[in-house]
Amino acid sequence: METGLFKKIGFCTDFSENADQSFVVATEFAVQYGASIEIIHVTVHFDEVIQSHMHYIHEKYVKKLPAGLPCNVNIVSGYPSTEILRIVKNKSIDLLVMGTHGLTGIAHVLFGSTADRLVRSAPCSVLTVRFRQP
Repeated sequence: METGLFKKIGFCTDFSENADQSFVVATEFAVQYGASIEIIHVTVHFDEVIQSHMHYIHEKYVKKLPAGLPCNVNIVSGYPSTEILRIVKNKSIDLLVMGTHGLTGIAHVLFGSTADRLVRSAPCSVLTVRFRQP
């Protein structure tokens, strides 16, 4: 196990299949480097869904982590890239791992990309994972 390069890895989830594949990558990096994982989920309706989202994150991700791997769950409300950047800075995250939906053309222009914004603005390295069909 290497140590030093990454001490804290941020994993962003929107509960998509892309996020699920990103979770596998983030976990592998955390094990390899002896890092902790900060699970990050940004929602719009914070008060209405926090308990259900917390339960879902524990079932979908936290329970699947190797025993003893340090993990913290961050559920916040707001604009995704803004809130993720705030957490990255406040938690001193060394590597951010997230999925990318691969929008192109007019869809990308209209909806933008949280991944693109984070790649350009994050104070740490950002690894985007593209969903691969089995």
